[in-house]
Amino acid sequence: MLKTLSRWRLGNQLLRAAAPSMRHASDAAEKSFAGPEDHSKKYVNPFSQAIPAAPATPAVIEESKEDREKRLKVLQLEVDIAHQEGRRVPALSFMQDHHWEHVLTLPTKSARIKYFAYLWQIEMKKESEQQKKAQRAEATEKRLAEVRKEREENTHIIYGLGHTSMFLRIYDSTINHWQNNRLTRAMQFAPKMVMDCSYDSHMNRREATYAAKQLMLCFAENRLNDEPFDLHFCNAQMEGSCMQGLKRFIPTMLNPEFPMNVHTQCFTELFPKQNLVYLTPHCREDLVTYNPDDVYIVGAMVDTMNNEPLSLAKAKRMGLRMARLPLDRYLQWGSGSGKSLTLNQMINIMLDLKNTGDWEAALKHVPRRKVVQDSEFQQRKERDQWSMGTRARKLNIRVDHLLDYVDDRRKASSFGTPKKLRERREGMEFQLDTWATGKQKKKQRNN
Repeated sequence: MLKTLSRWRLGNQLLRAAAPSMRHASDAAEKSFAGPEDHSKKYVNPFSQAIPAAPATPAVIEESKEDREKRLKVLQLEVDIAHQEGRRVPALSFMQDHHWEHVLTLPTKSARIKYFAYLWQIEMKKESEQQKKAQRAEATEKRLAEVRKEREENTHIIYGLGHTSMFLRIYDSTINHWQNNRLTRAMQFAPKMVMDCSYDSHMNRREATYAAKQLMLCFAENRLNDEPFDLHFCNAQMEGSCMQGLKRFIPTMLNPEFPMNVHTQCFTELFPKQNLVYLTPHCREDLVTYNPDDVYIVGAMVDTMNNEPLSLAKAKRMGLRMARLPLDRYLQWGSGSGKSLTLNQMINIMLDLKNTGDWEAALKHVPRRKVVQDSEFQQRKERDQWSMGTRARKLNIRVDHLLDYVDDRRKASSFGTPKKLRERREGMEFQLDTWATGKQKKKQRNN
């Protein structure tokens, strides 16, 4: 048993020792059978598409120069006839030598027709451009002739684009940047003004839309003024319908570089409380003069349905000073017209009051339909005086007897005997018996 196991191990070792020499021999044999061309094996991607073999090129038939010229003349005649018939074929004058060389290489008639249609489109585009160019040149010549004629008639300098002008053209973007720069300067030096945007819960959707539009007009008209306010939109509820509508009108209002102050905080947190003045039409104190140190607050609310004094209640709750515009002092309101003003009208009134200090000039922004004109006001005044006089003439009370008892107040009472108002005439007694009979007798006489 041990002898057999030892023999098996010895044979296994001999086979392992002979394996490398056998492997090298087999590789050499394969190389000798494969030949010299299979020495370098290339990696083949199994997922790549096989390149189709190129078809065998037919034998090229050499064409003589005479046959070529004959075929060229036939093709030129074909193009000329087709062009005269109005087909989509270019004219012979448009065809160049390289075009004919390409036509001669086309094997079929359909290929030639497609190529001719392509050249015809190029020719039509060139003709169209030439016509437009000629029209522009004609219009330019006509305009220059008019300018020369105008300059001959006018000897002075003509300002404007295309003339002898010393001014540059100002674009809308330049004006926009300049107005934004003016607002930036107002943030540093101009008086402050606040729009209180905390009334979303008291407005329906329609009123909130109107309020957003009026706030947009407030910002625009304040920016157009030569000396604008530093306008602050406080208590802004960004998820509310009013602020969402304002964001649709001014999409860049929340950008840090845009000169618009939008705060979610209350105005009492931004400005000193002793300088705040709430403008509300429900208070009793009139705003007499404008104070640049005060910060005036306008409630951003459109109350077409709800006329409750919400701004008055808020100002009292916060302990702020209140004032109203002296509309009744300077204006005569028409009958049936409300005294409510829009937010942009309030801004315009305050801007003119700040710049001029004159209420009559500032209140010109009140719509004329709400105010009675001078002639109508005079007519109404005269009519009221006449009506008051008529009513006074109809009164039957005399007070002159009260003046005779100045010393004795006890006698000067309503129980004193006044003087007679009318004198009684003789024969004026009313007779009931003869009153009806007299009328009947008169009717009978007339019949």
